[in-house]
Amino acid sequence: MLISKAKAILDEMAFKFLNTFSPTKLVVGLSGGADSTLVLLLAHHIRKLNKNFSVKAVHCVHGLDADDPIWFDHCTLLCEKLDIEISTPKLHIVYGNGVSPEDSSRKERYSALLKESKDGILMLGHQSDDQVENFLLALKRGSGPYGLSGMRYCIRDSRGIIVRPLLHLTKDEIIEIINALGFDYVFDISNTYMKFERNFMRLKVLPLLRERFSGIDNAILRSQKLCAYEHDLAARYASSIFKPLYDEKSASLDFSTLNLDDESLITYVMRLFISEYTLMPPELNTVLEAINLCRISNDQLALVKLEDDLFLKRYKKKLYVVKNTQKPQKGEYVLSLGEKIKLGDYTYELYVDMSNEKITSASVVLDFNYSKSIVVHPEKRAHSRDIGKLFGEFCIPVWNRDIYPLIRSVNNKDIILGLGDLFVTRECKNSEYSSLRLKISAV
Repeated sequence: MLISKAKAILDEMAFKFLNTFSPTKLVVGLSGGADSTLVLLLAHHIRKLNKNFSVKAVHCVHGLDADDPIWFDHCTLLCEKLDIEISTPKLHIVYGNGVSPEDSSRKERYSALLKESKDGILMLGHQSDDQVENFLLALKRGSGPYGLSGMRYCIRDSRGIIVRPLLHLTKDEIIEIINALGFDYVFDISNTYMKFERNFMRLKVLPLLRERFSGIDNAILRSQKLCAYEHDLAARYASSIFKPLYDEKSASLDFSTLNLDDESLITYVMRLFISEYTLMPPELNTVLEAINLCRISNDQLALVKLEDDLFLKRYKKKLYVVKNTQKPQKGEYVLSLGEKIKLGDYTYELYVDMSNEKITSASVVLDFNYSKSIVVHPEKRAHSRDIGKLFGEFCIPVWNRDIYPLIRSVNNKDIILGLGDLFVTRECKNSEYSSLRLKISAV
C-alpha cells in the first residue's frame, strides 16, 4: 500500500471521529499488536488535528506469557516515540472452577481499561475479522440477537463511551496501513495456541468455511447487521417498559406489574437491569435464574450471583442488586453537626435541613444497639409503630436494615429523634433538633 493511501485512510477515520465526538481524553487499549497499534496512531493523528484532545495508552500486563516483557518494552518505546503517556497496570487473573483464562483475562482487562477511561473515551482495536470470529463464538455459546449482532462503532452505556474505529478494516488491511506508515508491531505467539477457542475458530474453522463458501465473511457480517437491527428494535420497546420500573438510587427493579409468563419481554427487561451493573452482558442462565427469583415465594435468603461481589436479592415485589458491604459495628457513636464518621462501608453526616436555621453546633447519638421492637412515632404518622414494621412500610430489605441507626438526643438518650435518614420523630419536631437531618452514603 502506498503511504498516500494509508494517510488518506487515517484521515478518513480521524475526521469521522472528530465529527462525532467533542474534545476529551482518549484512552487506547494498547497490546502492541497490529490492531491496537493502528488505533494508537489514529488517536495520535486526532490529537494533531485538534490539540484539545489528550491521548493516553493503557498496556495491561497479564502475567501469563513469557513474552510479556517484550510487549511491555515495545509499547513503552512506541508511546515514547509518539509522545503519548502510558499506564501499565498489572492484572490479577484467576481462573479455574469453570472460569477460563480467556474469560478472566477479558474481565480484568476491561475493568482496568474502563477505570483509566472514566470521563473520557475508550478506543479499542477490534476489526472485521474479529467480528466474524465473535459471531461463531457467540453461536457456539447459544447467544441471542445481542450476542450475534457483533460490536458497534460506538457504545454509550453505564460503563462510559467505547469506540471501535477499525471494524470496517480486515487484519491484512491494518497490517498494510501500519507498514506503509513506517511503524511495526509485535506478533503475539499466543494467537497460535489451539487451547484458546478464538484461535481454534480462526485457524481451523474459518479456513474450512472460506474454502467451501467464498462469501462466508460477508454473509456473517450481513447476519450480524440484521441481528443488530432486531436487537435495537426490541431494545426500544423493552426500555420504555424497563425505565419506569427501575430505581437507580436503590438499585432495584419493581416487577410487580410485569407479566412473568411473557418470557421474551421479561428476559429482555431483566437483561437490561443486570447490564446496568455488570461489565459484560449477562449469560442467559443468569437471566433465567433472576426471573425464577421473581417467581418463587418471597425468600429473602435466595440470591443470584452476578459477579464475585455482586448479587441479586428479592424483597417483596422488587429485585435488588446487592454488593458485599461491611455494616457498622454494634455500638453508640456521637456525631456532631458538620462532621462525617465512617462506619463499615458507610459514612454518616449530620446537617441542617432548613437554610434559615442558625444552628452552628449540635450533637446526636447514633445507636446501632437498638431492638427492632422499640415503638416510635414518625413525624408524619398519626400513630406510633414498632421499628420492625416501619422498616417494612419503608420497603427497606432485611439485609440493609443494620445500616440505619436510631438517632437519640445526646443530652437525654430516652428522646428518640429519628431512624437513619428515613424519618424524624414527633419528639424531634418539637425540640431544638427539629432541623437536623442525617445523611447516609455508601463509601
